Amino acid sequence: MYRPLPRLLPYVLVPLGIAALVAAVRLRPVDTRAHRVDRGDVVAEVLGVGVLESTREVRVSFEASGRVTSLAVDEGTVVAEGDVLGTIDASDATRELAVAGAAEEAAVAVVARARAELERARVASMRAAADRGRADTLFAAGVIHAAEHEAAIERDDSAGADVRAMESGLVQAERSQDVAARTRGIRSAQVADGRLASPLSGLVVARDVEAGQLVTPGSPAFTIVSTEAMRVRAWVDETALGTLAVGQPARLVFRSEPDRPFAGTVTRIGREVDRQTHELLVDVAVLELPTNFAVGQRADAWIEVGRSASVASVPRGWCDTRCAVLEDGRVASREVTLGLAGRDRVEVSSGLAPDDVVLAPGATIGRRVRITEEQ
Repeated sequence: MYRPLPRLLPYVLVPLGIAALVAAVRLRPVDTRAHRVDRGDVVAEVLGVGVLESTREVRVSFEASGRVTSLAVDEGTVVAEGDVLGTIDASDATRELAVAGAAEEAAVAVVARARAELERARVASMRAAADRGRADTLFAAGVIHAAEHEAAIERDDSAGADVRAMESGLVQAERSQDVAARTRGIRSAQVADGRLASPLSGLVVARDVEAGQLVTPGSPAFTIVSTEAMRVRAWVDETALGTLAVGQPARLVFRSEPDRPFAGTVTRIGREVDRQTHELLVDVAVLELPTNFAVGQRADAWIEVGRSASVASVPRGWCDTRCAVLEDGRVASREVTLGLAGRDRVEVSSGLAPDDVVLAPGATIGRRVRITEEQ
C-alpha cells in the first residue's frame, strides 16, 4: 500500500519550523536604550568661538629720558593702581623740570595780565552802560538825535563784548596755568625718584624694557590690562542674530579647562557680518575667570537664547512628530508635539507625561524590548 505522508512531512515541518523560529525571534526581547520622561529645564544655546581679552588695556611708558635702573614687575605680575613698575636715572628730567617751572611762571604772569585787562573792561562797560542810560533818557525827551543814541548803544554793546572776551581769555589763561602747574609737579616727581607707577589695577601682560636700557618719553615699557573688565569676543553665525539680546547669560568654556564652565553675560552685539564667514562678533563679559588664564586664549561661548522651565523633555533626535514609547513591555508609537530645542534635550509640549518611557530611534513597533541603558 502506497503511503505519501512520510514524503510530505518535510514540506510541512520546514515551514512550521521557520514560522516557529520567526515567532521565537519576535517574542525575544530586543535590547534598546530608553529615557524616562521627567520635568526639568530645557535651555536653547548658540555657540560662539572667540578669545579672551580686556576692555581696558594700557601701554605704560616713562615720562622722561634716562637709563632703567630697576624693574619691579614682570609679565604675569598682578599690580594695583599706584604700584611702582620700574625706576630710571632721571638726571635728564632736571632740565625738563626747569623748563616746566619757567612755563608755569609765564602762565602765572599771563593770568595776572588777563585779570587786569578784565577789570579795565568791566569799568569801561559800566561807564558805557551809564552813558547809554543817559542817552535813552535824552533821546526819549527829544534832546539828542537818533544817531547819537545809536552810537551810545553800540558803545555799550561793544564794551559788554569786550568783558565777555576778557572773561573767556582769563578762563583759558587759568587752565594753562593749571596745566603748567601739573606738568611741573610731574617733572618734580620724576626728578625726585624717577619712578613709573601703574595707572590702574590689573595684570602685566608685556614688558618691553630691560634693566640698563636707555628709554625715552613715550616708548612702551609695560602693557597692563584690567582683570575687572575681561570679555570674550566670540564669532557667532549670522543665523542666530534674531535670537540674540544684550543681557543674555552665557557659559564660557576655556580650552585650558574644558570640563568647567564659567559664567558670562552678553554686553554687545556686533552689527556687521563678515562677508566670508557670515559670522558676527558678540562681546560676552566674563563674570568669573580661571585661576590661570592668559589674554588671547581661546574660549567657547554658549549663549542662552531661550529657556523653558520645568517641562517634559526627551533626548534631542529621539522624537519627531511621533515617539517610540514602552507600553506593556512592547514598542508603541505615540503622537507628540515638540517645543523648544536645547543642546541635548527637546521640550515635549504634549503627548507624553512624566514617567513615560521613550525608546531610542530604530525600535520596531510591536516588538518586545529589554532596557539596557536609561538616560
